[in-house]
Amino acid sequence: GVKSDFDFCQTAIKRIFKDLDFTGFLTVEYGTVLSSANSINWGRLLPQVVYHASAYLDLVSQGFISFGSPVDVCIPTGNLGNILAAVYAKMMGIPIRKFICASNQNHVLTDFIKTGHYDLRERKLAQTFSPSIDILKSSNLERHLHLMANKDGQLMTKLFNQLEEQHHFQIEKILVEKLQQDFVADWCSEGECLAAIHSTYNTSGYILDPHTAVAKVVADRMQDKTCPVIISSTAHYSKFAPAILQALKIKEINQTSSSQLYLLSSYNALPPPHEALLERTKQPEKVEYQVCAADVDVLKSHVEKLIQSQFM
Repeated sequence: GVKSDFDFCQTAIKRIFKDLDFTGFLTVEYGTVLSSANSINWGRLLPQVVYHASAYLDLVSQGFISFGSPVDVCIPTGNLGNILAAVYAKMMGIPIRKFICASNQNHVLTDFIKTGHYDLRERKLAQTFSPSIDILKSSNLERHLHLMANKDGQLMTKLFNQLEEQHHFQIEKILVEKLQQDFVADWCSEGECLAAIHSTYNTSGYILDPHTAVAKVVADRMQDKTCPVIISSTAHYSKFAPAILQALKIKEINQTSSSQLYLLSSYNALPPPHEALLERTKQPEKVEYQVCAADVDVLKSHVEKLIQSQFM
């Protein structure tokens, strides 16, 4: 763990990746190459491209739409990775009409899509019920803008250097218009998120995780009823038991995470309980977790120690 937030961790990882002395040392000394499990790594986007295609084909096979008919997609995002994968799916032939970007209270992406101004000044990261989209510096925005600007690398360098130095940038009107041809965006408050979880369970017996609830709130608000909307469900509710119990207005909330999970599993809701997670809570804790300071050199030291322990 790191005593900071996602934005620090992602920036630190990029700095470490670009530190050729450190990465070269790891390669020579331990035969190890660093990688990332988040969407810095294009390998994270690849399976997401696949499931956007799969979701579309599911609608066809279930008779909701005919093959070739358009759909919209609504995706909760802070790093713009999953929704960028949908852009790539469209480029590969899936007839996606609109990309609906759903934000929580950290709605810098929503503001950018509406204005073309990426502004981090006076903005503090809020901790929400949907922590995976608690992000202010969107890594994949650079990829998407690069794509829209005909792969103008010099422009990207200028914009993102300005973001680092001045904490904001504005793209030209022609790029704003190009972005808004495909993208719409809005955001969801914490109260709306919990209310969506509660109402969806009451009407269908399905429990949304908080991220998917953010997407549902925004999809309901932004869809124009002219074509189906695919909502990307990006997590399992079992990971967020305290928020789900609060949303379902369950008063007798026990303090242990395992008892919270078992209480949720007793509701026989859809999707089914996460069995692997339930099993994991039964096992004795074997790993000693550490939390380190928010310092790149400290992170590099921990990375080397971890590799060293595996190597030895």
